[in-house]
Amino acid sequence: MSNPHARAEAGAIGFEKPLEALSVTLQTYLANNPPVACVIVSAVVVHNSRVLLVQRAATDGYPLAWENPGGTVDADDETLLHALGRELREETGLKMTRVLALVDDATEFEGREGIWRKITCLVEVEPNSDDGEKPPLVVLEPSEHQDYVWASEADLDAGIVDGRPIKFAYEAQRKTTAVAFQIIKERGL
Repeated sequence: MSNPHARAEAGAIGFEKPLEALSVTLQTYLANNPPVACVIVSAVVVHNSRVLLVQRAATDGYPLAWENPGGTVDADDETLLHALGRELREETGLKMTRVLALVDDATEFEGREGIWRKITCLVEVEPNSDDGEKPPLVVLEPSEHQDYVWASEADLDAGIVDGRPIKFAYEAQRKTTAVAFQIIKERGL
């Protein structure tokens, strides 16, 4: 892209130069990152210094736990960044317009297929209205998530948002979200 800070048009995704390593196919990424066998992408959506957290459905793995939206990169995804946008859209109805920063690409765990790597990025999404103060409208996929909140850094530290306890699916997710808040503060987002 000639202007990495440009808003996405017609399905294109804006991203900063350091994220070029994620603008590759799954096959290329896996070939360049052995022994990783599978990749998960996760989006920390920022709006007015708050981030979107979604609560997993009671019938899904890690029932009722909180997380950042995301999912598995599919072999037919154009790039890892496109997979990030697809997963965000499927799970929340939000359209990713720009990837602001790589938050974490070191979280790995053992799965049936081998080593899984989770890549988390800080993203902006298309607003749902002309009023930039209102958070974007989230439409959850009910088979995957049942609730959402826009959490501040203080909410994350307290583990409570609007009176609701926030228990993450796993501690690494909470730590990654805390790192995202550091980036948000540094950039004044």
